[in-house]
Amino acid sequence: MQYERLVQWARETWQARWGDQPYVTVWASTECSNMIAQSQVKTGRKLRGKLRYDGAEPLDCPYIVPISDYGSRGKKMVLTASAGAFAFKFSEDGGDAFEAIYASAYFSDDVQDLTAVALVPANKLEGWAAFEFACARAVRPRIRRRRDVYIIGGTDAFFDPTVDWDDIILADDIKARLLDDMEAFFTKGVGIYRQLKLPPFRKLLLAGVPGTGKTMLCAAMAKIAISKGRVVVYVSGADRDGASFEKIQRALQAVTAARYPVLLIVEELDAYLQGDDKARVLNVLDGIESPNNPKGALLLATTNYPEAIDERISKRPGRLDRIFVIPTIQDEAQAVEMLKHYMGEQWHEGHNVVVPDLIDQPGAFVREVALHARMLAAHEHKTEVTPELLTQSVESLLRQMRSERDFLTQRRPIGLINSNKKPNKTPFG
Repeated sequence: MQYERLVQWARETWQARWGDQPYVTVWASTECSNMIAQSQVKTGRKLRGKLRYDGAEPLDCPYIVPISDYGSRGKKMVLTASAGAFAFKFSEDGGDAFEAIYASAYFSDDVQDLTAVALVPANKLEGWAAFEFACARAVRPRIRRRRDVYIIGGTDAFFDPTVDWDDIILADDIKARLLDDMEAFFTKGVGIYRQLKLPPFRKLLLAGVPGTGKTMLCAAMAKIAISKGRVVVYVSGADRDGASFEKIQRALQAVTAARYPVLLIVEELDAYLQGDDKARVLNVLDGIESPNNPKGALLLATTNYPEAIDERISKRPGRLDRIFVIPTIQDEAQAVEMLKHYMGEQWHEGHNVVVPDLIDQPGAFVREVALHARMLAAHEHKTEVTPELLTQSVESLLRQMRSERDFLTQRRPIGLINSNKKPNKTPFG
């Protein structure tokens, strides 16, 4: 294990610098090596009582290649999470100086997941905790109430939700239950949680096949939350780090630090339930590491694959408070409403001919049908979408979906080998 090598190196370094002075070995915060923290927690800073931070000395560790990530901080690009080894120096007024030997490194080449250890004098743990807290405060986002959504990860810092609640075409009872649940939590539930001495953190999951409108629901609820003076934080996997628990951790820190009620959105929750990250997510859902924002925090998560959310999460009380199944189109009335929405000014009664084909399809199917029909009309230099063109669009999309399913179920490996040669049998094949 990487951390064992780090600990062994730290012990040898401690022995060389401090001899037999007693120490404790602890898991440390990776934010201590974050370049944002190292630039903002300056030498001479008072930490707690008479304790003063006296700076960091970089150390050579054979198991660490110093490397930094980078990202946007306001309008500038800055170095952020970093691997490295340091001797963090401290002193107390009228007391002796001391050090903490610290090392942070990545577990593997495949996952950008930092781990950190530190050797700290046995009687200086409170001082070290104060330093870690100062580093965390420097790194975590400054959450202020704004008219858009904070993004953790991704390529942008904010986005403006533009989906209105009335734009959501879904059974009225589902919409009402979902909205009522959010409003009841923020208006009444937060107080109940606090009376029971529990962190006011509620967790909702939207489950359904791709294209049923879960993302639109999240955007519409974000817009409502902002209109009511709440902060909205969105965890994005749209960057090179993908779905990492480190992003959820940063989001939870932002939620905890906020002075306002927070709506936290995590799409494709199942993507975060991989390997060691699953245990960490469970700790968050269990309440062990849940954010304790006195104003309340509501997690709104989505999944396209509810089967990936195993029983340890979905059937254990408290890990998920409510699961809302977002269905495909259930009846002709809903299909007509959705088709009218996507056809816009092109809509007329003749388009009802395709309505039976829309039952049991997700809303994204209807959107693509309408868009493709308009493209067909434009290609044929027509000013309106005829029922025939709309029917052609539906049939074309259904054929495409069938072809994709057939390919995925029947495809054979393709590579730089003789495709007619039978592969050798293996224990896994």
